[in-house]
Amino acid sequence: MERREFILGTVLAAAAPGAALAAQQQFVKLYNGQDLSGWHVKGGKAEAWKANGEMISCVAPGGGWLASDKEYGDFVLRLEYRIGPGGNSGVGIRFPAEGDPAHVGMEIQILDDSDPKYANLNPAQYNGGIYYQSPAKTKAAKAPGEWNRYVIRCQGPKITIRLNGTVIQDVNVEEFTKGQGGHKALAERPRKGMVGLQSHGDQVDFRNIEIREL
Repeated sequence: MERREFILGTVLAAAAPGAALAAQQQFVKLYNGQDLSGWHVKGGKAEAWKANGEMISCVAPGGGWLASDKEYGDFVLRLEYRIGPGGNSGVGIRFPAEGDPAHVGMEIQILDDSDPKYANLNPAQYNGGIYYQSPAKTKAAKAPGEWNRYVIRCQGPKITIRLNGTVIQDVNVEEFTKGQGGHKALAERPRKGMVGLQSHGDQVDFRNIEIREL
């Protein structure tokens, strides 16, 4: 009996690291469907954000950013978003507590590119761009009013982004040594920080927000 228990204990101990790794590789929901626990508002008004059933909604201007309490370094972030005609928003990644997330971390742009008021923007200001620094490789967004799905993978300096299953970014930030628009170069920006959702004055809905740390 003692030998059997010893062997069983050895097997369990050997399996424990693998079990821990498997647990780390699971996607974790960042929204509980009831309230905004795990989030805080950065640079805006809390009342602009609403826990809206299956969605988090930005329902008023001036919301700034809804930021995760936790910081993430290497991860895969999945979410769906929906904007209306002329809509403008973004997903923030790896941004610190201080400064504009779009320029001290990174913002993945959300925009209704077809609206005439956006006709003369910098190429990296359009949908799917790493804001102001790296334009999307191709257009893959659905029409306003439809749900779109981002899958954003950050691992060290490598950033890969899929929109509705299409790769629109596949970059190494170490190659971006000069910041566009007078902003800090991507190569100099942090490799760990908060993730967040942007309020830009337009209603926008987010759902199925989940993250897996790498």
